[in-house]
Amino acid sequence: MKKKVNFKLAEILVALLVLLVLGICVSQGNSNFADFNKVVEAKHVKGDLGKFTVPKKMRGTWYGKYFDINGIKAKKINKIKITAHTIAGSPLHKQEANFKGTKIPKAARNWSRTYYPVKFKKDKGIKYISMYPWVSPALSGESLGLYHYKGHKVLIDRTTSSFRITNVYWKTRKLAKKYGGHKPKELKRYGEW
Repeated sequence: MKKKVNFKLAEILVALLVLLVLGICVSQGNSNFADFNKVVEAKHVKGDLGKFTVPKKMRGTWYGKYFDINGIKAKKINKIKITAHTIAGSPLHKQEANFKGTKIPKAARNWSRTYYPVKFKKDKGIKYISMYPWVSPALSGESLGLYHYKGHKVLIDRTTSSFRITNVYWKTRKLAKKYGGHKPKELKRYGEW
């Protein structure tokens, strides 16, 4: 009986000793043990004003059929997924207005520089989200804006180079099959500032 008590006491003492040693090592910053209080902050990207939040009405998965300038329509339905801070998987960030960068930082390689609201003349007051590469010498990107067409909420997709409509996205695949490749006649083919 005395051996069992001494053995249990020895186990308890070893456990306490291990806890004491771990506590001392962690409090002294020994790199061999995890420091759970350490906060790792991401490096700030020059010109970044933070994440852009997409309006709730635009979020979700949308379906459409691309068409080009000559009216040729794609046969395949494509989709675009929009979350609170991404469009098609690309993180959206606001950028300083006077940013003069020429090299894309590693952290911003897949970011989109985002502007909202962007409006075009004679475009029925649509508020577009315009997205460009983080550093882009040319206006190469796209603009997405909500509109009502054929009794449904749709996303109008315009290029940012010529501002022409390249897609109308619908909330369901069924609607995209039925109306995909058609654009509202009342909207200008080319947007005008």
